[in-house]
Amino acid sequence: MKKRLLFSLIGALLLGAVQAQVTVKPRVEGQTAADVFITKVELTSQFTIVYMRYEDPPLNIQDRWLRKLNPQMQETSYSNVAVDPESDLRVNQKGNLYSFKFIKAVGIPVRPDKRDVQPGDVINFAVYFERLEPGMEDFDLFECRDRANGWRCWNFYHIHIKNPADKTKKDTKAPAVAQASKKTAEVATVLLSGQVYDAVTKEPLEGKIAVLRAGAKADTLRTIGSTGVFRKNVRPGSYQLSTVVPGYETMTATVTVKDNAVEKDFYLRAGKKQSAPPVATAPVKPTPPPATTSSSMEDLKAEVGSKIELKNILFETGKAVLLTESQENLAQVVAWMKKNPTVEIRLEGHTDAIGDSQKNMELSIERVETVKRYLVNNGINASRIEAKGFGDTRPLSTAKSDQERKVNRRVELIVTKK
Repeated sequence: MKKRLLFSLIGALLLGAVQAQVTVKPRVEGQTAADVFITKVELTSQFTIVYMRYEDPPLNIQDRWLRKLNPQMQETSYSNVAVDPESDLRVNQKGNLYSFKFIKAVGIPVRPDKRDVQPGDVINFAVYFERLEPGMEDFDLFECRDRANGWRCWNFYHIHIKNPADKTKKDTKAPAVAQASKKTAEVATVLLSGQVYDAVTKEPLEGKIAVLRAGAKADTLRTIGSTGVFRKNVRPGSYQLSTVVPGYETMTATVTVKDNAVEKDFYLRAGKKQSAPPVATAPVKPTPPPATTSSSMEDLKAEVGSKIELKNILFETGKAVLLTESQENLAQVVAWMKKNPTVEIRLEGHTDAIGDSQKNMELSIERVETVKRYLVNNGINASRIEAKGFGDTRPLSTAKSDQERKVNRRVELIVTKK
């Protein structure tokens, strides 16, 4: 009897050792706070335990002297810390988004409680979540979503750990989700993500990403703070992404989303500083590109770099709806492309600088997509047409009158392949 009990205890200990999985200093691809670190992730039979460390920056010499001279300052805390009970872990796996809920915290208060900290304080704590399913080795920690109350969020993205899949399970198409009533599986979509960098320094950049799908309204994503990371769950399809980062050139790319997650990174180059507007009211045009610009479709040559402004492509004010006056010019484009069946083109949309810059970017994208759809609906293969929107970032004139500004509202056609 004693031997049987001894073997049972040993078996239980061995089972616990097998189920526990520890990753020390896991690799983290992005985070929103520089003073919080993940030191270890432990997977037990019941929990995912994230061990963390908070380091409040020490005072500089000037602040130390001020506190020494003013005793009242020594009693004043500079900040406070706590963990949001709405925190969760998120995993995007094979097109499904899984959520693992917060259980408890050890060594740190749970909001609305808080702990005051002084400069130089170090706090080691652990946060318990529901157990990640075997095979989930890349997850995000969303600690906080609401900054309205002044809380600073400690969010981490792409935390890589050891958590091998259970090979004994036959169904490997999707991770098994135990305790389905507790874990929240959201609508099955595909994760579209990426990161925005400075092309020279390779430092992440904070900005926005305009996401447009043909036939749908453009959506705008903000990068997650200064990490440069953007993320959005989308349905399969083709999307045009355009970056909007102050001080940097706009970059546009088209991605095709199918069954698996898609990542698209952008490396941006700093744009040229805007010079002061000229005193003269005449339109000021930039140095012309090496492309050959034609005045009519009849004159446009089927050569790479040939370019034409489609002057009579008109839209409803503030919308991407074509006016009937545009049909004649568009019919000429269709006829020209059918006459030159191997040629590929790029449509570039531009707006004036009136109104919100981001909305102008979205409008320019929607308008060139509208022109592209017209051409496709009239027999031109979509693979021959690339569409890009530049908003108000490439004006031909910096003049202020509406008559002179309207030259900036245009659609241009450039030959990209003969």
